[in-house]
Amino acid sequence: MTRSLLLRLTATAASAGVLAAGLLGASPAEAATVTGTATAETTIRASAGSKATVLGTLARGQRIPATAKARNGWVQVRFRLQTAYVASAQITTRTTKLPAAPKVLPRTTTKVATARLVVRSGPAKSQAVVGRIAEGSTVKLTGRLKTGYAETVFQQQRRWVSVRYVVSAAKPPAAATSAARGAAAVAFAKAQLGKPYKYGSTGPASFDCSGLTLSAWKAAGVSLPRTSQQQFATGTKVAKADLRAGDLVFFYGSEPTHVAIYVGDGVLIHAARAGKPVEYTELSYMPYSGARRPG
Repeated sequence: MTRSLLLRLTATAASAGVLAAGLLGASPAEAATVTGTATAETTIRASAGSKATVLGTLARGQRIPATAKARNGWVQVRFRLQTAYVASAQITTRTTKLPAAPKVLPRTTTKVATARLVVRSGPAKSQAVVGRIAEGSTVKLTGRLKTGYAETVFQQQRRWVSVRYVVSAAKPPAAATSAARGAAAVAFAKAQLGKPYKYGSTGPASFDCSGLTLSAWKAAGVSLPRTSQQQFATGTKVAKADLRAGDLVFFYGSEPTHVAIYVGDGVLIHAARAGKPVEYTELSYMPYSGARRPG
């Protein structure tokens, strides 16, 4: 793992608070989300300026979460766990409005988050952000509802979340349950960081690449075949621009010999080879073959 990636991951872990789901990307806006699409191959920079440090590139047509619309010729985006900037002349932004908050909260007190939830100290957008809850996670509500916010217990404190992003846990939408399984697979993979590589092993003390992904998705309730090539033929094909936490990413040709699990923002976890532990790596580090979503 490169030193720059390690520093980024360490800094993010320190600031993310309670949930590893911070790796999933930018938080949704209270009423809309903004997505940027590159209109040409373009450079991603650390700050808004043509001389700022280059962090990476976007291919034409590649999408990226945007945290704000264009300002002074630059669009603020999320890239590999950090805030970054792209010249507005080379990216278009699209704002997706989210459904209005319901006026009445159903009596069911267990809900499922349909997006990454912002947790606030009070029932208003102006209140302080005290944490975040991962997409697909269950949320316990107290039943109190005020100005579009529902009260929840978060870190043993009474806090508030927008009711725009919660649905009944009795019958959550497929996207939410799929995201929850992906988050569970990532959580398992993160717990294996540092364990040694061993060819043919599926854990618990060591793993090879497909053994790690098999075990991660088994922990999420989904059975996978054993080898990377077999796993490549399983699940739903996913475009590189649409990768989500938990997706399997394959490398080295049309019959891939290596597989990793996607964490978010261009970051993966994998069991690389003998002599290397289970570790983070970057999506661009190896020749990309494709991606699959198991469940």
